[in-house]
Amino acid sequence: MMKIKPEISGVSIVLVGSFNPPIFHPEWFERHGLINDKEKEAAEIAIIHRQIAAFRMEWLAINIEPVRFVAETQEGPFIRLADFVVKTFKDYLYHTPIGMMGINRQVHFSVGSEEERNRIGKMLAPHEGWGEWGKDLEGKSPKKRGGMISLTMLQQDLDDRKKGYIKAKIEPSNKIKDNAGIDMEVNDHYEVENPAQNQDCKELMDILESKFDNSIKHSEWIIDQIMKLTDIK
Repeated sequence: MMKIKPEISGVSIVLVGSFNPPIFHPEWFERHGLINDKEKEAAEIAIIHRQIAAFRMEWLAINIEPVRFVAETQEGPFIRLADFVVKTFKDYLYHTPIGMMGINRQVHFSVGSEEERNRIGKMLAPHEGWGEWGKDLEGKSPKKRGGMISLTMLQQDLDDRKKGYIKAKIEPSNKIKDNAGIDMEVNDHYEVENPAQNQDCKELMDILESKFDNSIKHSEWIIDQIMKLTDIK
């Protein structure tokens, strides 16, 4: 469990491969038992076109382009999202070539005040390294204060994959009141070992099915390292 309960919390699964956007219609998902009739009727369709398909249901948002499939949710249990994606491709679209996959965890959480958020920002990106300009970052008034606006950290040496990485990004949140929020996203990225020979989605769907829970737990552990930098309860 993370130290601070996020005010906004979500998970997305991003696939990179070759997709046919027009087939991804709520009726197709309902016909194959991936959503129920009530969900189909309530779906808000933004667009269904040969170059893009996008719709939203109560718990799920889908966006598909010819080379990119995105499914996301802000409603737990998050394993439901993984099950949905695995069943879609493993049971019905198993010939779809998919070469890359990201399991992404995003949260917005409050650290109590703008001052505390700025203190954490300075710990992660000290102004001193910017020399004389670093002094100017402070600004002449609180409204003109500068500092870190985005920081990304990358881990590539991973024992559980030959290709891929973990990337964590931290920014000030524009969704938490009083400028007291932090926005964090962790991207757990996987790639097939032999892209030239990849003809289907089995390799990555097997990974999604077996590693989703641990991926989410590890991403939350990374986020918690930042949460522990504040003393708020």
